[in-house]
Amino acid sequence: MKYAAPFKMNKEDSAITKVFGKAKYFGIYDDATNKIKVIENLEPGGPAIFNQLLAEGVDVILTPHAGPGAVNASMRFGIKMYYCGEERKLLLEAVKEFQEGKYPEITAQNFMQYHQHS
Repeated sequence: MKYAAPFKMNKEDSAITKVFGKAKYFGIYDDATNKIKVIENLEPGGPAIFNQLLAEGVDVILTPHAGPGAVNASMRFGIKMYYCGEERKLLLEAVKEFQEGKYPEITAQNFMQYHQHS
């Protein structure tokens, strides 16, 4: 599987950022190759990141924040979103916790509890 999370910096060991659509970068972890790739969010604030994530083969998004646009786009593109908590963590930590079943899925029904205005 491939996992993506919003990053502040263009570094593999960047912490997951609390913004989603406005994130400058996204980290993508491929558990088949055990590698992390960082991509630039070409159009921050819009649905374009979902085209990029789909092109990269991402299955799951791990994020501390999701607004209505992101939730709708994730459903449209078939990429599931999961809430990874507010505390600072790296992508590999989040993937491990996801695999342990610690994260709730973000859906159209529950996204408001994961949507804060920043």
